[in-house]
Amino acid sequence: MSQKQRTHIYAHRGVSCKYPENTLSAFRAAEGVGADGIELDVQLTKDDQLIVIHDLHLNRTTSGSGLVRAHTLSELKRLDAGSWFDERFTGETLPTLDEVFAWAQSNELIFNVELKGVVEDRDRLFTAISACIDTFKMRDRVILSSFDHVLIKKLSGSFTRNQLAVIVMAALYDPGDYVQKVGATGYHFYYPAMTEAEVHHLLHKGLKLRPFTLNQEEDIRRYIQLGVNGIFTDDPELAIRVALELSPTK
Repeated sequence: MSQKQRTHIYAHRGVSCKYPENTLSAFRAAEGVGADGIELDVQLTKDDQLIVIHDLHLNRTTSGSGLVRAHTLSELKRLDAGSWFDERFTGETLPTLDEVFAWAQSNELIFNVELKGVVEDRDRLFTAISACIDTFKMRDRVILSSFDHVLIKKLSGSFTRNQLAVIVMAALYDPGDYVQKVGATGYHFYYPAMTEAEVHHLLHKGLKLRPFTLNQEEDIRRYIQLGVNGIFTDDPELAIRVALELSPTK
């Protein structure tokens, strides 16, 4: 199949099964194994800079503690974001989105940027992410997603529907109409929360379906065969192998 016809493989927080999540090491590894794109998480620092980290608190994936939002960028850059995963990654730092996009100039990866943080930061986050994307001319290579659908609706005034996605954990009633009202086409859902019939129906309605987080071969195979637009996985090498096995050109 051609690049445009097949299911895109997104490395969830990079190759997070083998590297510390949301780090440049994990992102470079995703490029190295041939992933189509990278899913990463972004939130604001105390001084309104865009830092790449999943949790609102620092404790799990860095040597720091407390809220990300309570620290300046310079404070966050002094933290170790690798040794929690393996001592081989001691000294790995939290990347800024600027650093990721600067690196992205050397490749053609797609970036799914999940926007995180508290709802009071919507306006600041909107301003910061829009400026960053335009500075690095990344509009054609970015999907913006969030559990905060109010933020996605706000972004729809500046970005096209195909650049935006809502994220849901539970089954949503009539998601086709809902996603359209929010101003998006992307529907990122927890994979056990949808039947095959619902998947086919929403694909027919034009939604861009990207389930998360698929790490078992059976689940990866099932959703690729269903024809979803993309999958998020911690193990993109496995997903790529499955996709190649299913390719009719193989």
